[in-house]
Amino acid sequence: MTSDVPERHQMGQRYSYRFRISHWVFLASVVILIPSGFSLHAAARPEWSVFCGVVPTWLWRGRVNSWHFWAAVALVPAIVACVPLLFRKDFWQRPSRVILLMAALISVLTGLWRLFPWGPIPLFNTVVAIHAALGLLIIPLVFLWHAATGLSKYAKHLVPSFCFWREARWGQVGALALIGIVTTWIMFEGWPLNAPWRNLVVKRISTPPNADAEMQLAQLPWDQATPLSVRLVGGSGFRSGQTDMTLRALHDGEDLFIAAQWDDPSENYDYWPWQKRADGWEYLQTSKNDETVQYEDKFSMVFPIKPSWQYEQVGCAIYCHVDGGYGWGYKGGQPDIDVWHWKAARTGSTGQVDDKYWSAVDLAAAHIGRFSDAKDGGGYVKNITEDGTQPLYLPDDWENVFQGAIPKAHAVDYDPERDKDIAVGTKLPGVVSAAFQGDRGEVTCQSVYSGQQWTLFIRRKLDTGSEHDCLFSPGGSYAFGCAAFDHAAKRHARSMPVLRLVLEK
Repeated sequence: MTSDVPERHQMGQRYSYRFRISHWVFLASVVILIPSGFSLHAAARPEWSVFCGVVPTWLWRGRVNSWHFWAAVALVPAIVACVPLLFRKDFWQRPSRVILLMAALISVLTGLWRLFPWGPIPLFNTVVAIHAALGLLIIPLVFLWHAATGLSKYAKHLVPSFCFWREARWGQVGALALIGIVTTWIMFEGWPLNAPWRNLVVKRISTPPNADAEMQLAQLPWDQATPLSVRLVGGSGFRSGQTDMTLRALHDGEDLFIAAQWDDPSENYDYWPWQKRADGWEYLQTSKNDETVQYEDKFSMVFPIKPSWQYEQVGCAIYCHVDGGYGWGYKGGQPDIDVWHWKAARTGSTGQVDDKYWSAVDLAAAHIGRFSDAKDGGGYVKNITEDGTQPLYLPDDWENVFQGAIPKAHAVDYDPERDKDIAVGTKLPGVVSAAFQGDRGEVTCQSVYSGQQWTLFIRRKLDTGSEHDCLFSPGGSYAFGCAAFDHAAKRHARSMPVLRLVLEK
């Protein structure tokens, strides 16, 4: 036993102190990254996921996005610190560790590309495929191979390769810490600095002479606003689940105006509509929890109601939940989040954006953690009977159907006699809409679809006085995220970097 000590000590000298620390970090990170990666892939859009977009109950659930990101933050400096080992001849004596290090390095690079998406969509899709192949297949298999040989053939090397408590090299510790600071700063896009390439600067303008409820928002001086281009990824529909969005913003000291424009190959107002058949009405619904066919286009912006260092670092991922047995889309967390949710049929038909908020998540509750601001009246209701067999309402005149909705003022109770005059094949809106009254209707908009592109012009008071709204002020800076939905209930293409709304004084 004692004769083994010099040999073990000598083997300890073979591994730099930087490598021994990194070995621990690599092990801990991979143990988190692999299972969380499987959950994220399971929750991905159905045409990409081997689980058809639904996470099995036996996979990791909860704040998987956050765990995956933080594990990657820890892994990156460890990988960078170990890259010089590739230039040592003795390192190549064990193929599994060479493949593992190179696969991890490529995974880091492709992961950063996913975090900050850019370039042609086909190239980005190739990067995503490489990242998935490495994380879901190659790294897990090589990791098991490496662990098996480490516990058998190279068992005497095991302790020395992890032995960080022997002969500390504080210079190497400092170098690793410096690498960690730099790589983490890069992954956080320079946080806490205010990166100009992700700022939406809100240009201050003079109060428009016709600044009333009927003001044509499209006529504002949008050419004075600096555009912010954002790649949205990870959704359903669009082109490989991606679209490019341009944001502009103005304010006049009282109101905030935002113009959002994004590519969308089709204009969709369907919200689970009905279609007349020879034997009655058919409710066009392909999925109750994860519709991606019979649904309207949507857009959303989210703002932490109070400053949140968690959101500043991770963005919307801090609030995303993956839950077994369901599709994508659970939200909730602290602090509360102000949510502006435009829906082409339900609120676009009334010239509004649904004003909502997220709070503490409760997967057992119907609301899950998503709430609506208070209303004094108005709103939309589903056009379906309680037993789901037929519509509740018909329009008083089909000419009054507007943008996939029956205006409440023109909705009449279902009448079999009136039904007889409706031709087979006719589509009937699945929603009856009316403008929200009160807090929930404080965000107004005008929407235009042309040339395979949506354009929204949004207006809201800077300070609404509501506890469920983010309150803006000239000179302020506010983190936010945005998303677009292509005829999808939950599967939104979203901005990956944390964006900021910066108001001129």
